[in-house]
Amino acid sequence: MYRILIVDDEPFTVDGLYEMLLDELDMDLDIYRAYSAAEAMGWLTRTKMDIVLSDIRMPEMDGLQLQQWIQSRWPRCKVIFLTGVNDIQSAQQAQRSGGVDYILKTEGDEAIVQSIRRATSAIQEDLHNEDLLIRAKGQLKELLPMLRREWFTAIMEQGGLTTANLSERLRELDTILRAEEAVMLVCGRVDYWDERYSMSDQSLLLYAIQNIAEEYLDRVVMLPVMLSGSYFVWLLQPKLDGETQWDELPAYIQGTLESIQQTCRALLHIPVSFISYGSQAAWEDIVRIFHLLKQSLILGLGNGQEMILLYRGEENATPASEAPALVIPRIESAVEMGQKPLFVELLNELFRGLPNRFAVYAQTYYAVAVILLKQWNHMNRNDYGDDADAETTIRRLLDVNAHKTKEQAVQFLSEMGCHLIRHGKQEQDERTERMINKLNRYIVEHLDKDLSLAFLADVVYLNPSYLSNLYKTYTGRNISDYITELRVERAKALLAESQAKVQEVAVAVGFDTAGYFTRFFKKHVGVTPQEFRSRI
Repeated sequence: MYRILIVDDEPFTVDGLYEMLLDELDMDLDIYRAYSAAEAMGWLTRTKMDIVLSDIRMPEMDGLQLQQWIQSRWPRCKVIFLTGVNDIQSAQQAQRSGGVDYILKTEGDEAIVQSIRRATSAIQEDLHNEDLLIRAKGQLKELLPMLRREWFTAIMEQGGLTTANLSERLRELDTILRAEEAVMLVCGRVDYWDERYSMSDQSLLLYAIQNIAEEYLDRVVMLPVMLSGSYFVWLLQPKLDGETQWDELPAYIQGTLESIQQTCRALLHIPVSFISYGSQAAWEDIVRIFHLLKQSLILGLGNGQEMILLYRGEENATPASEAPALVIPRIESAVEMGQKPLFVELLNELFRGLPNRFAVYAQTYYAVAVILLKQWNHMNRNDYGDDADAETTIRRLLDVNAHKTKEQAVQFLSEMGCHLIRHGKQEQDERTERMINKLNRYIVEHLDKDLSLAFLADVVYLNPSYLSNLYKTYTGRNISDYITELRVERAKALLAESQAKVQEVAVAVGFDTAGYFTRFFKKHVGVTPQEFRSRI
């Protein structure tokens, strides 16, 4: 889906283009309207746009000035200029300033549609630009990423960060992050690795993700840290010489994460999930917040893959610790990601290769037990019957001597892990269902209001693209189709059961004009509103 913003100071032009583009179903457009450059800037401050279709000649700020403002914030946004004046000088200036096309309003709808198609093609070309990966192999053997991981791991083990000598430490880590300012956190995860990837391949791909992020997040200062397993964390601040303000940063990060995720899928063929912290964080709090973000990723939504989340929840979880065995992080990841066959395979592999020493066996057992206990706490539910049964299960889990043989212990861990994975997926589905039900209730109660994808995403604290994909996956239909169905049924009821004028019915179901409502109604019902009413 491509997000497009139409900008013109003539409402008739904006509404006409909006209605025309709504009929271009094959382009999969999410369309927004702005009746001034100031209103357009408001939209672009809140959410990422892929394409802006703008008039050149507007009062207060013309299209060329708006384009420069857009490029300073969303440099990959494609701008198409519209004008009613055949002004060659403006056309040349538009091309020099980065506009991808220039169209006279007199050229008609087909020229505009073709220009938008060219813009979407250009977006796809950008997505497949392999230049983003040029530096990946060269960085693989550098020492700096390892130093960053050791630094972050150390402060996690200490339970937090002291700000003494922080500026000096940041310089050693080769970052221009400022110790005197707060930071914003993004936690990411490769959702799963293809079997053909070795550990070296996985490291290379993690570097590639970092390089892609640095290319896209060019409005911020960034300190990327790759952690054990599939996780990584980015610490971000606005650039001093940039125009990005702190209050704009969450929207900019959320929008840019879409592009990073799409590029990782297209170029690297790996699914990546992200969660960003919705406000500034003090340096002393970064470890605590990282654990909250990681745990939110573990809980997840939908199928738990390719998520883009914004953390605004309560602090309801405790930090997790890393287990020391080499294969333990892979077992932990399998439990977190709900990969039951892989969990069983890794568990058996782990215990099969142990030396015949009780101390090593006990240490390994408890390492797995801690993972399962943590997953139990994340679930926040009791699926082992009454409290006595649950207490018995936990006691048995925490006592290696409760199992007569190693084989019995492994069987117990396997059964408990599979049980937790199964119910963890059930809880994830329930959270997703609650979110979709909340969204559907909101739509039903606000059919006369703005139901754009960006606005609905704010209602449930999700990224617009992720919400669109999640909704379709779980309901089998697009959000727009659901809204259309409700508006048609509401309009039929009002026309049949009330004496409201067509204009009043149009407003009641979210349309600005009776003309557009009439075209919409006839398209979906087969007759005009007046004809429908006369047949009742």
